[in-house]
Amino acid sequence: MNRNLSHTLLLFGLLLCTCLPAQVLDPTDTGELSPDDPDYDAASARRGRPQDQRVIAPDTFGIFLYRVENPNVERRFDDSLLNGFQRYEPDRVVPYDYGTLGTNGTPAYPLRYAPVYRRGLEVGLRQYDLYKVDSDNLDFYRLQRPFTYLQYLRGSEQNDGMLTARFSRNFADGVNLLLNYQRIFQTGNQDNFPGSRVRNSSVAVGLAVRPPGSRYSGYFSYAANTFEQEQNGGIASFGETNGTDEINNLGLLTPYLATTFGRHAYREIAVTQYLQFGASTDTLTGRERRAFTLKHQLKVDRQSYRLSNLRAPADSSFYNNYPLLDRDVRGLRNLITHQLISNEVGFSTFRRTRSASQETVQRDLLELGLTHQLHRLGGDRGDSTLSFLLANASLGVRPSDRLQLQVDGQFNLIGQIGDYRIAAAGELDLGRAGKLEVGAVNQLYAPDLVQRTYLLNGSPLYDRDFGKTLELRLEGAYTLPFVRVRAGLAYSLLSNYVYFDTEGLPQQSDGPHSILQLTAERNFSFGAYRLDNRVLLQQADEIFRLPQFYGEHSFYYAGKWFGVLNVNLGVDVRLVSGFQPRYYNPLLQQFQLQERQRTTFYAQADPFFSLRVTKFRFFVKYIQAQTLISDRLLYLTAEHPYPDAALRIGASWRLVD
Repeated sequence: MNRNLSHTLLLFGLLLCTCLPAQVLDPTDTGELSPDDPDYDAASARRGRPQDQRVIAPDTFGIFLYRVENPNVERRFDDSLLNGFQRYEPDRVVPYDYGTLGTNGTPAYPLRYAPVYRRGLEVGLRQYDLYKVDSDNLDFYRLQRPFTYLQYLRGSEQNDGMLTARFSRNFADGVNLLLNYQRIFQTGNQDNFPGSRVRNSSVAVGLAVRPPGSRYSGYFSYAANTFEQEQNGGIASFGETNGTDEINNLGLLTPYLATTFGRHAYREIAVTQYLQFGASTDTLTGRERRAFTLKHQLKVDRQSYRLSNLRAPADSSFYNNYPLLDRDVRGLRNLITHQLISNEVGFSTFRRTRSASQETVQRDLLELGLTHQLHRLGGDRGDSTLSFLLANASLGVRPSDRLQLQVDGQFNLIGQIGDYRIAAAGELDLGRAGKLEVGAVNQLYAPDLVQRTYLLNGSPLYDRDFGKTLELRLEGAYTLPFVRVRAGLAYSLLSNYVYFDTEGLPQQSDGPHSILQLTAERNFSFGAYRLDNRVLLQQADEIFRLPQFYGEHSFYYAGKWFGVLNVNLGVDVRLVSGFQPRYYNPLLQQFQLQERQRTTFYAQADPFFSLRVTKFRFFVKYIQAQTLISDRLLYLTAEHPYPDAALRIGASWRLVD
């Protein structure tokens, strides 16, 4: 066992043996707000009678999120908390970090392996899934008052930043309008590498129609995602130590490719309609009777994947590494278009209730459905049409807030016949004894389109005939109340796994491959000081190339200044063990294996200050502060170092009128 792994195992053990109380689900929660709650409004509280405590009525003034796949399952909107607000990067706000090319909005892959759910034919270009908004992950709002949320981050210059805007309000006859806009732009020169630009845009419009007392409800959405980027293939003069001049002036670095442009565009229209019977309220018990629902969903999805490369004399080092791509002295191009028309019909029956925190939930659920998909592929490969028919089923039980279990299944009847997926997830709250979470996935799926064939300048680079991949994943997590630790264990086993080798070509492994993952989350409190921790230990086969240890830590002071300002002052730290990271090949548009670079143990430190006044939040953060005393840059993708130290400023404002 190497020294780094020994140290990480010791840290993991220390997290498990320290004692502090834990937070578990409390069914007796009344929804009353304390002065420390982010939604507490001191001005409104003072207007009440002295003997009254201001109470928010969650079903009237609260904000709840739901998705059209199942509008009867809600969760509270809690985006006004201050803790973690300074982590603005999309690749870091997720539960476990992603690796990118060093700049916001660039291609990303998860540093913690997780299964990918496939549904029919898949193109297989998923490097922007982290930033994409569509009908599957678009949040609708249940609210009483109009709601606006604005967030802006300024980069090192005006041409770099992020902007998020959301708006939702109700109209007459049960109509709710939703607007969602996200923009990531990295087009400046100060903190960008040569030949690297990012402009990501996501726009979504949703309309929910739920007339009071009506059996009908409908949800209509339009989503447009456009990812336009210039990618340089990494830095040719890479290394663990790049020199002070290179850190202070990124423009001095030499990229592999001078001019390579990529554009991924997604346009989706979705219409989901429900016709419900039953669900009347029992006059004696006050409970809602069983409901029966017919569902129809229509999706029209158009996707375009475009790549163009202009050859330059300085690109020779890249083509020396990948001679199979040296096909045309003028440059390379690739175009794939994918049009999908999906029709789904389903029947479900369930009983609705409210959780302790007033979200709408289902006590039980039985759902059956059929989905027909019509795929049309075009671009350099010519036109072809494929038809799929999928059977879907869901079974769920939630007798109380303490216990819930759901099982989902999918089976291909036509098109890639035999592909299937069975997924189960459950939670058991044992009160003082802790909380148990379990999950399992078993799926069989055909290779993605780009794993089978890929064209450059109209001619095939490769043409493969792979078998199907079989995957099994078992996972669980347990929260220990008396030590306030959430410990998790996951095991994945894959047979016939398809990956991209060191030459960028797809290969299918012969034998099974396994991944073992241990996670732990532990938060400490020392008076006004906090120490939040999350660590990941994973042991994976060589073809996955994932770090054995990854730690996310935040040490900060949390207090209230002048009686109105909630402030956090501290430092975010992430620790990464040495590993052999994947390389992102922009001409193949894939993360692949590589043998040219291996990193060593790395620590990143980001000091920050953040504050909150009612619904307004602000932060200032200095990222990569450790480069002020060291020349080493962070690598999570081979030959793509993260930029040097820089100041970031961001703010958000939540308005409820």
